[in-house]
Order: sequence, then C-alpha cells, then structure tokens
Amino acid sequence: METPLFRPPTTFYRVSLKAIIRDASGRVLVVKEGNDNNWGLPGGGWDHGETEHEALARELLEEVGFRGDFTSKIIATETFWLEHRESWLLWLVYKVTIDDLSTQAFSAGSDASEIAWMYPAEFASLTTGTARWITGNLT
Repeated sequence: METPLFRPPTTFYRVSLKAIIRDASGRVLVVKEGNDNNWGLPGGGWDHGETEHEALARELLEEVGFRGDFTSKIIATETFWLEHRESWLLWLVYKVTIDDLSTQAFSAGSDASEIAWMYPAEFASLTTGTARWITGNLT
C-alpha cells in the first residue's frame, strides 16, 4: 500500500480575530448576533488570502459598521473546544486603537443585530464563554 502524500489533520482550528475597542471611560464596544442575549467582542473568522489587518478591518465593518484607519496589537490568545463542530476555535484578541474615537459613528453592521458600549463588569452575570473571558480578562 502506498503512503499518502497528504494526511488531513486530526484537529481542526478555526482562527477568529477579536477586537477590544475601549472608550475614554473604559467601556468596551460589544456586538450581539441574533435575538439572544449573547454579547461578544466584534470580530470573526480569518478568511483565506487575507492579511491580519484586512481580516480585522472586514470584521469591524461587518459587525460595527467601522470603516477607517486603526492600529492593532495582539494582546491575548484563547482556545475553545466547539463540541457541536468537533473542532477548536482559536481566538487572536487585539487591542484596537482608533484615532479620534469620539468622532466615530458605530452602528450594527450586516453581521450584528445590535451593538453597545458596556463595562466589562456588566458581563459577570452572563454565562457564555465570551462573557466569562471578558469578565476574567478585562475587568
């Protein structure tokens, strides 16, 4: 029997870029997708062929309607096991800095049903993995 040249991985990772955008009072810009109460950080999957910056810019447009210049710095990574997909999700979490944040008009983009500015402590009563991560890492 001939040995195959390529063997698919036994573990699949989906890479998701997440943005932490804070206002002057320390609130974090968050998004809600769908009709449930699952608030999370703006961001999503890194598509094939995109640079980091392109992927983050696309996700910020799709989720919070932001179109403009920004800088970003990776500040954390986190992995989550997605039982329903039998795969891992790898978060790359970025501190995103937008010049003149107070002049920006954010709005729910095509991938979000609602956006809000929330203090990290407000997530303490929520039970999602994202809420636990925000409470544990941003308060």
